[in-house]
Amino acid sequence: MRIEDRGSLQSPATATPRLPLTCRDLDPVPGPISRATLVLDLSSVGVPARTRALLSGEGGAPDSVESRVFRWAHARIGSLVEKLLSGELRVAAYRPDAAGLTGLGPGLTPTGDDVLVGLSAMARRLAGGGLVEIRAAVALSTVLAGLPAEETTPAAHLLLREASEGRFPAVLATVVELIGNPHADAESLRTAGARLAETGAHSGADLLAGALALVQGVVDARESS
Repeated sequence: MRIEDRGSLQSPATATPRLPLTCRDLDPVPGPISRATLVLDLSSVGVPARTRALLSGEGGAPDSVESRVFRWAHARIGSLVEKLLSGELRVAAYRPDAAGLTGLGPGLTPTGDDVLVGLSAMARRLAGGGLVEIRAAVALSTVLAGLPAEETTPAAHLLLREASEGRFPAVLATVVELIGNPHADAESLRTAGARLAETGAHSGADLLAGALALVQGVVDARESS
């Protein structure tokens, strides 16, 4: 996608500067996270159509703005997941894909920013559980802190700043804490996932896509090894 095409998908930074969702720190991981548990948890989370479209890059009416958003976001998400799982430590390596997502799509917090927040939350969680190099998760967080405010909405910029400091929307944090937790039950995860997916017009589904993309990446890497 050409730069000028992408620019037409960005939302203007004209919203009132406020956090759209209450944020909090993630609770500590209760122990190592197993890939087997992640596989079971993936089957327990209800994945809405919008989340599936972001994870697959396929969705929306052909040649529509929405379908272009899904394709563009999917490519950038995949690149970031690959870097996290390879243990990439250079902050500069994450910057182009993160910059390609911020401000992408409609809403008080555009799709691309929500995806970045969900991905960062899961990166921190899986780093605590031993499945992602912690310095790689920190590198992604560092990039979020440096994304230009003028590229997205004020609310999204604040949300990115919170995420860069380890604070995430509470409704997202609850889901992230349940995924990979051997002491959590499937029904709690289904309920929390449904609550997240129903948050806002599309923010919950977009946050969920960012989180699940990394989980799926871990599972796929294990299956191919």
